[in-house]
Amino acid sequence: MGIGIKVELRVEDIANSIKKLNKEDKETLLLLLSGKGKEIKKRLYEIKSKKVKTLSKEETFKGVL
Repeated sequence: MGIGIKVELRVEDIANSIKKLNKEDKETLLLLLSGKGKEIKKRLYEIKSKKVKTLSKEETFKGVL
């Protein structure tokens, strides 16, 4: 036996909420909705758990700048 919850949301309300997001949050939402959310979550976990080392700004742009 489960518990059911009914939620009604208007498209206009969702659109207004998205419009109010800052640029970074909109980019995050786009990644999550694009299906890349699982990969991003996995990579963030790897960084936080020190399984991988992130590149410094200098390492990232070596030979470019």
